[in-house]
Amino acid sequence: MNENILTRSLNKIEGILRFPNLKSGEIGIQVGFDLSQKNLTSDLFRMSSRVSPTGMVIAIDPDPANHERLKEVMERKKLNFTLIQKATYSKKTSNKLILGTRSSYNKLDIVQSDSSPSYTNDSIEVEMDTLDNMVEALNIDYSLIKHICITNNGAEYETLLGMETIFEKCENLNLTIASGRTSKMGEINGRRDHIVISEFLANKGFTSKLIRLNKSFWSGFVIHLIAKRKWVFNKKRFGFIIAARGDRKLKFYQSLY
Repeated sequence: MNENILTRSLNKIEGILRFPNLKSGEIGIQVGFDLSQKNLTSDLFRMSSRVSPTGMVIAIDPDPANHERLKEVMERKKLNFTLIQKATYSKKTSNKLILGTRSSYNKLDIVQSDSSPSYTNDSIEVEMDTLDNMVEALNIDYSLIKHICITNNGAEYETLLGMETIFEKCENLNLTIASGRTSKMGEINGRRDHIVISEFLANKGFTSKLIRLNKSFWSGFVIHLIAKRKWVFNKKRFGFIIAARGDRKLKFYQSLY
């Protein structure tokens, strides 16, 4: 894996677009990450660029291969992450992790989905726990937790259900949640996931907005069309819910992402 000037520049710009309120000394939590590409473009590094040098990024993912790669990067680049090798869910249990052709396609067996060539026949047994339990075990200052990014392939809503203590103790908070999938993975009890999640967040006092990647300026135009030469504007694409509570207001330019 390498990190050239372009990658560093993209991480800097995307860090501002994705985590605009996150500052040095604060804590960011990334649930689900993919280090199967050679360039270091994970949200982990975007978060790190915002909270460094005195803040903390908690990296949570059940795939041991991702953790091995991250440890290599941490040693080589002298970065500091707090690693948790578990899956997040609404309760403490275990499940099979279906491995994808790349780690961004990994999914828990309990998560419904359509059949896809992105899944392999390989799986591993993984621990699952609530984000509340994971954070409590770290004995950290809840008031410093300012942004939680959840991208764990269909387990986002169940992860939110396991965050009651965090919602109680973190009054000022931003969330980024993968959502809006058009496949079976994007259904929650027969309803679209982004609708269910938005209603849940509203009940917790959050203001939220869904941004679809195929309709965004940065991801749709700059990254896909200009950089990757792919036309995505008439394609079905998932997106992200961005949410804010307390003094962590949504920024107008977040919609560009």
